[in-house]
Amino acid sequence: MEIARALKSHPNIRLRMGVHSGPVNEVKDVNDRLNVAGVGINIAQRVMDFGDAGHILLSKRVADDLAQDRLWQPHLHELGEIEVKHGAKLGIVNLYTAELGNPQPPEKLSHIEVAPKLPSVPSAQKSIAVLAFVNMSNDPDNEYFSDGIAEEIMNTLTKVKALRVASRTSSFAFKRRNDDIGEIGRKLKVNTILEGSVRKAGDKLRVSAQLIDVADGYHLWSERYDRQLEDVFDIQDEIAENIVRALRVVLGEDEKRAIEKAPTENVQAYEYYLRGRQFFHQMRRTDLQYARRMFDRAIEIDPNFARAHAGIADCCSFLYMYWGGSKANLEEADASSRRALQLDPENAEAHTSRALALTMSCQYDQARQEFEAALRLNPMLFEAHYFYGRACLSEGKFEEAVSHYREAWRVRPEDYQAILLSVEALAKLGRHDEALDAARQGVKVTDAHLELNPDDARALYLSSTALMRLGQRDQAFERARRALAIDPEDGGVLYNVACFYAVAGSREEALDHLDKAIQNGFGHRDWLENDADFDSIRDEPRFQALLLKL
Repeated sequence: MEIARALKSHPNIRLRMGVHSGPVNEVKDVNDRLNVAGVGINIAQRVMDFGDAGHILLSKRVADDLAQDRLWQPHLHELGEIEVKHGAKLGIVNLYTAELGNPQPPEKLSHIEVAPKLPSVPSAQKSIAVLAFVNMSNDPDNEYFSDGIAEEIMNTLTKVKALRVASRTSSFAFKRRNDDIGEIGRKLKVNTILEGSVRKAGDKLRVSAQLIDVADGYHLWSERYDRQLEDVFDIQDEIAENIVRALRVVLGEDEKRAIEKAPTENVQAYEYYLRGRQFFHQMRRTDLQYARRMFDRAIEIDPNFARAHAGIADCCSFLYMYWGGSKANLEEADASSRRALQLDPENAEAHTSRALALTMSCQYDQARQEFEAALRLNPMLFEAHYFYGRACLSEGKFEEAVSHYREAWRVRPEDYQAILLSVEALAKLGRHDEALDAARQGVKVTDAHLELNPDDARALYLSSTALMRLGQRDQAFERARRALAIDPEDGGVLYNVACFYAVAGSREEALDHLDKAIQNGFGHRDWLENDADFDSIRDEPRFQALLLKL
């Protein structure tokens, strides 16, 4: 890794590397010089030969040793087994981080002495999308329950470090559509799909689920559960465990415990929690307020329901950020996140909720500790990387912000937010070429997202600013106008449209929209102070006056 980092400053020198652990003998050549040889060297050579320039490849033996350390697990991507000289089988693993290594599987195989028939190389990481389960109940209002079960299975699977899980936003975009499974897989860049249905009648519950291989459309596993409503947690656990078994993923003890742990023992509290989650995902002021009430009801029934406390904390943090920087929201976010963590100290999501609340109150050192704790528990938790990046930007630590945004995008490559928000951090660092590259990548990801979610105001306004930086003015203005038309009174929309106008050079429009954003509740002063989009108007007296209002 040190060699790879050192070579970053020499882009014309590109190496492939092979690493193996095995016997090495010291020998002398004909000139009496000391050299090394042996089977260990030979295998390292075979590993290296399998790759192209930029690859850091490991033998399975080395990878298995590294995998014992949680910090390395997300960076190890198994490529399968190849047959080399004399019929020997050799397992190959790609070492890749956001900074170093080649993320693509090796393609050039001609230089290896292989058997006539080489097995195909599987994708670098096992991946899955959990589609919204179909509500088969007579009551259409039960859709919150079918959606909730799918989301809970999805959240459980995100705790499996060897598995990449497509986001809820992307997967649920196919709801009520009849797209081909292969097409869904290609759009979400996953190799397996879970789909299912839920029928709820009184205390009776029927859940059907099937895991499908995107490549050929065959079912890898399917099951139907006819149970009592109180068995819903067991059903979700069994589905997750069967998926892991079907995909041949080996779980660590901590992952097994995370999958088996029920969020609450009270089904009624759980139903209120699922209702709250349904509204939370709408991310509008009234929906967050309603979600908070549902989480409150869940806690009235089960005061020890940690995730419901975390849900209240997240609602209050977002309400504080975008729709009313009130002291009451800040205090409630603090108290509820603290309580969630007391009830479930081993929960990565609870640590992230606590970190977000601390970020809102500008307690950055404590927030950093909570983000680090969350990532130790679950290095693949997108929200921890993403909000860590936001916290670093608020604090003015732009290099760290870029690093965490890139990790968030690596964990969830279909997400447009992290890559687009990294643009302003790169701009603050003066790395303008990288900022433009990130803008191009971000727009490409956003275009794919908008194809599935055409009315996503956030995707529209974030990409409008990126398009303006890229000089695509007409399309940029069109997206900004569309975002504003969707929710013209929303503080978050107004703030980001102000960003767009500032980058576009429309000073008065930027200040007008920023003024209205603050009137409508935007309250995050530290973010505004460090937002690169406003650099062009930062010295304006009116901008300084608006800053003093926060």
